[in-house]
Amino acid sequence: MNSARINRLYDRLNKEGIEAFLFTSPENLRYVCGFTGGEGAVFITPKQKLVLTDSRYVLQAEREAEGFRVLESNRRWEDVASAIKDSGVKRVGFESYHLTHESYVELRRRSKVALIPAPMSIKEIRAIKEKEEISCMRKAARIAERGFTQLIPQITVKHREKELALTLEYHIRKAGADRTPFEIIVVSGKRGAHPHGTPSGKEIKKGEFVTIDFGAAYQGYCADETCTLIVGSPTLQQKRVYDAVKEAHDQAIAAVAPGVKFTEIDAIARTVLERAGLGKYFRHGTGHGVGLAVHEAPSISPRGEGEAEAGMVFTIEPGVYVPGWGGVRIEDMVEVTRHGCELITGIPKELQII
Repeated sequence: MNSARINRLYDRLNKEGIEAFLFTSPENLRYVCGFTGGEGAVFITPKQKLVLTDSRYVLQAEREAEGFRVLESNRRWEDVASAIKDSGVKRVGFESYHLTHESYVELRRRSKVALIPAPMSIKEIRAIKEKEEISCMRKAARIAERGFTQLIPQITVKHREKELALTLEYHIRKAGADRTPFEIIVVSGKRGAHPHGTPSGKEIKKGEFVTIDFGAAYQGYCADETCTLIVGSPTLQQKRVYDAVKEAHDQAIAAVAPGVKFTEIDAIARTVLERAGLGKYFRHGTGHGVGLAVHEAPSISPRGEGEAEAGMVFTIEPGVYVPGWGGVRIEDMVEVTRHGCELITGIPKELQII
């Protein structure tokens, strides 16, 4: 059990006038108590710490959730409601972004307590990473990059996007990943205009950009990186677009430091692309937090709230997506340090010619 995490949660409960907290998302179950099973709930008050899970995971929970009492629960919301009523609390915070409306209604009906949406409490706590968490993400990045390095010699014309994605996943898993935290993206040519395009049966052709978005998970923690390569020599237009995205990427990373607003980091990347006449083709935020989930707080976007703090880990990933032409995205993960930031991902982002 991580006592420091529990203490931070208790402090947040007191500040928000919440007597207890119910966790239901897999990432938060792991973060709060170490339980990695596929089904369960964690209920904590200043006086008790409970894990409720069904018979499939009881032994696992008893092994992983040190310092927590484990209750076998085969009637999930009825058992959770009973635990809440037995605790005597009246105000329970919950993950409103994870609990379904149907479950919320049933839990409120059974527990007879006030259920308080508190989505930012745990998100804000998790946004500041501990040294061990960052170490796991660095390990995940090295694993993913070893897999990617194995893939490079296999990228040739006639290979299909699906084949490359499957091969890359194999190499990443073989390199030591627990899993890949998202479906690997491989898009080429005109399909590069799809930021999150699903790999297809399309063949790679000479003269095309190939955008590959990949990652790995190690001990639950994720890495996320994107490289855009080209098969054959780039045209002047291709080089101009790539260079603009690379400059946006580099300038945004150079701006990351404690106290810098997320909107400011986003604006720096966006301004570079606007000056290059490509601003309208940048269709998403500049970055997102990474941790136990591959997308978590904070949001580096025009609507991102807050500012960078030491210990945060997030991506910087500007992109240009031109319908009918193709696209370029360059993505790295950074750790915010006391005086700036350090790269977690490590593949050089100069244009690689295959």
